[in-house]
Amino acid sequence: MKMLKLALSCALILSPSMAIAGQQYYEARSDAMGGAGVASSNREGAAFINPALLALQAPKFNNFAMLLPAIGADGADKDQMVDKFDSLQDSYDALDAAISAGNATAADLHRGELVSDLESLKDNNAYVSAGIGFSIVLPTHKMPMAVFYKSYIDAIGVAAIAQSDIDSLNALDPDNPPALTDLDSQGAVVAGVVSDLGVALSFPLSIVNMPIAVGVSPKLQLIDTYNYVVSANNFEASDFDDAKYRNDETTFNLDVGIAMEPISGLTVGLSGRNLISQDVETVETQGRKFTYQVEPQFTAGIAYDWESITVTSDIDLNAYKRFEEIGATQYWRVGGELQATDWFALRLGYRHDMKDNTANIYSLGTGFEFGRVFFLDFTGMVGSDDAIGGVLQTSYHF
Repeated sequence: MKMLKLALSCALILSPSMAIAGQQYYEARSDAMGGAGVASSNREGAAFINPALLALQAPKFNNFAMLLPAIGADGADKDQMVDKFDSLQDSYDALDAAISAGNATAADLHRGELVSDLESLKDNNAYVSAGIGFSIVLPTHKMPMAVFYKSYIDAIGVAAIAQSDIDSLNALDPDNPPALTDLDSQGAVVAGVVSDLGVALSFPLSIVNMPIAVGVSPKLQLIDTYNYVVSANNFEASDFDDAKYRNDETTFNLDVGIAMEPISGLTVGLSGRNLISQDVETVETQGRKFTYQVEPQFTAGIAYDWESITVTSDIDLNAYKRFEEIGATQYWRVGGELQATDWFALRLGYRHDMKDNTANIYSLGTGFEFGRVFFLDFTGMVGSDDAIGGVLQTSYHF
């Protein structure tokens, strides 16, 4: 297990492609602007980012708004780890069949293929995250509110290759081979899922005629963890969510936010998400378990709106960890939006990890409006080590 712990630690801490997602939600407009939204989010996404923005924007609208759904995913598999595991299993099965049939020539051939597959998997890792969300904004002015749901998964896959497997195969006598047993090398997937169902409440205030709002989002929170570890010859990444590898905990949590508009067009915001810390351990698999963390995260943001241009920037005020074994992240985000026509918007963004533990991400997005009722938004994201992601969402005003 020391080998697996070392492999996971190296993948989680040293790989720059790990954990490219910068927040625990997907929202196409915000993600297109580098993930910035604490001061610039529209009202559909405010419940995910900063509930106080609901009150600042309420005077501009008299209708319902519904975001359904927002779907996003990102990941990196620069080593083609999943395909290599498939190749390894084919080589393992072929070698097993050759040994059972007493075919020395085939056994020698497939032994070499299996060694090559093991060598190619050394230090390999992959990462994927995915999420879905919706919100319904009610057209209330005294206390603007929204009902929301979001679910988000982080999953990390690692190959932990044992040199003993390679040495044993190289020493194998094709003319008198022993029966094949499971490899000491392992494949592992460690994952955490956070699902929130809550109500965002926003309270409009005024200080010397300066609009200011305070928001709070009480929410029911379900945290699932997965710890899937098997011999490399049995590894199937899609099996990680089997119930026997799962642990879960249901709890209560809280988001808060504040937003103000000191001058026309300028918005300043501060959000605090998941104010109640939660640590959920995975089940123990083959003698090893991990801890998934939901920690408070505080982010400050600023945005300025001209008639058709918005520029915005967010900065995390504290570092944030997901797994206890992972290096912390702390992001600076910057982006902008050009409302090119009444029905088309173009967005650009950039996200940088100030801890230098994850990839720098560039984002590009578009937004389409159809009859002031239906809205369609796309976002694409790219980063180093073949990191790639995308977000698609639809929303409705009625």
